[in-house]
Amino acid sequence: MFYKRVIAVIVGFFYITTGSLLAQDQKIADSLYIIYQQNNLTDTAKFELLKELSFNEIRDLKKGLQYAEELINLSRQVGNKKYLRVGYFLKGTKSRLLAKMDEALAAYFKSAEMAGELQNLKAEAESYSAIADIYSAAGNHNTSTNYYNKAITALRQSNDSISLASVLLNAGDELLKVKKYDTAFLYAVEAKAIFDTLHYPSGIGYSLGNIGMVYASTGKNNLAEENINEAIRILEGTGDYYPICDYLISMADVYLNKEDNRSALNYAVRSLHLAEQYGLIEQIANASLKLSEIYEKAGNRNEAFKFYKKHIEYRDSINKNTSVQKMADLRINYEVAQKQVEVDLLNQQKKNQKNILISLAIILGLTIFIVGILIKNNQHKQKAYQILNLQKLATDEQKAKAENALEDLRATQKQLIHSAKMASLGEVTAGIAHEIQNPLNFVNNFSELSVELLDELKEATVNKIPGSDKTEAHDIINELAGNLKKINDHGKRADAIVKGMLQHSRGSTGKKEFTDINALADECLRLSYHGFRAKDKEFTVRSITDFDKSIGKIAVITQDISRVFLNLYNNAFYEVNMKKKQSILAFEPLVSVATKRVGSNIEISVKDNGFGIPQNLLDKIFQPFFTTKPTGQGTGLGLSLSYDIIKAHGGELKVQTEEGSFSEFIIQLPVGKNNEDAA
Repeated sequence: MFYKRVIAVIVGFFYITTGSLLAQDQKIADSLYIIYQQNNLTDTAKFELLKELSFNEIRDLKKGLQYAEELINLSRQVGNKKYLRVGYFLKGTKSRLLAKMDEALAAYFKSAEMAGELQNLKAEAESYSAIADIYSAAGNHNTSTNYYNKAITALRQSNDSISLASVLLNAGDELLKVKKYDTAFLYAVEAKAIFDTLHYPSGIGYSLGNIGMVYASTGKNNLAEENINEAIRILEGTGDYYPICDYLISMADVYLNKEDNRSALNYAVRSLHLAEQYGLIEQIANASLKLSEIYEKAGNRNEAFKFYKKHIEYRDSINKNTSVQKMADLRINYEVAQKQVEVDLLNQQKKNQKNILISLAIILGLTIFIVGILIKNNQHKQKAYQILNLQKLATDEQKAKAENALEDLRATQKQLIHSAKMASLGEVTAGIAHEIQNPLNFVNNFSELSVELLDELKEATVNKIPGSDKTEAHDIINELAGNLKKINDHGKRADAIVKGMLQHSRGSTGKKEFTDINALADECLRLSYHGFRAKDKEFTVRSITDFDKSIGKIAVITQDISRVFLNLYNNAFYEVNMKKKQSILAFEPLVSVATKRVGSNIEISVKDNGFGIPQNLLDKIFQPFFTTKPTGQGTGLGLSLSYDIIKAHGGELKVQTEEGSFSEFIIQLPVGKNNEDAA
């Protein structure tokens, strides 16, 4: 039932949804046709003209389809894959509007194939999104979601924000159909943020409509009505009637939930009339089904049966059994073709490797033959060669030992240089932080003191002033107190940053002690949890621990590793707490900690089921002062400090994440010989 937004860029031109085609000016197509009839254009100009003719022809969709097919034929004749891809995509769009779903899908698959050959990520995402739209209309939500995910992955790599926002909305539609309301809501909110930044009214309207439909599906009728009405208002202004039909159906659901059948009927009738006015087959089927449901509920069986027959008629015109089978065959053929390309490439590589091996074998055979002749002709020197070989072996062993020693020396030098640099940086950072700390303390202390003095002034002097002057004095004092409060808040934030800098630069004793990692991880988990509970009494979380008892004790700087554990736990508790507060449905916060022995390393995992980390931020999370938390809630030094500590222990700190689902930080610490003995 949901509107599919196909937003992509072809040759610098925005193709803004099949629904938005209705808002294009037909006069453009008529003017372009006059130029086309002159038939005096170059190939490139003719390609561009056919593209624009097909795109802008909305009055006669069959003619628009003919332009697309002509573009395909001309592009194929001259071998221009760029416009061949455009032609197939336009053919898919026009075929879909004509309800020729199997033809549309075949064309979209060809456009995806061409985009892959051209290595055009934006175009590939555009085709994947259109393929997903058709599978969605056919009710195959698993396949549809799969292709939306392909499109999202490609768009995140291409940094095309407007297309990404569009596909996020489409993927949210699919999630809404399978009742995954939380993720659908997050997708819609992310899309709206992008459209707000771009000041793109239609996109904002789509986002508000999707948010409203999530609210409608979860029983939040007032919020649903507020968002959907605003979406309809915006889209009526831009002439995008295609999605309005679906949003009107959603409003009918809202009023059905309120048991206001008359208003629900009005919205459904309005949706049907709009769909019939613009020949929108999917929307006619959806509106007819909703009217049948409303009349059935009202006891009017004749009208209910009439509209249900109409729904079946239009639904079957979209989803014929033969079309569904063709759609499945097309998907299989496309995926098999893609795999065949990979297989052909591997076979060619194997063939090349085989040829190289044969050549090497021939060369080796010739070499052996020549060596045999030389040995035969020089048998009298055989003993001398043996002596030389023995000397050579001894020399090689000595050389290998020398190289190993040199490599160890270089590694030690690098470590010493790095330690010296970090020590110097730490001294500089600590000096700066200490210099800032003193004036900062004055700012914080005197701002608090000034607030107290203003309170005393208000009680001792201002209250004695008569009339309106007293009110004005109160207002001025309150404003001053508010300003001082802001100064104090920002001063405390700066103080937290300075303390983080000091902690970042503070050197430890450097003395490693044999420590029970399992016990330390468990103790820090409890400390972090109780610290969080002290700040937020309503905070609850389910924690799971899975400790490998065979690890034993390992040599670490206990104080530093404790800092790492506390930083990771605090971040995990913060994430799940924020997700619980923002979730529409029931959400159970979960943080799990596990340890295990992996070869010569020990792994400690800290995993939460919070929001996850967006892919575009993964490269930044270990940078000093980078934080995703709101202003005043984080200094951005915790993960940076943790990363440096683990590196200093000769280990690794890695992250695995899935946006909207989980984040997992994995600590890898090496087990040296002394550790082995201790274990």
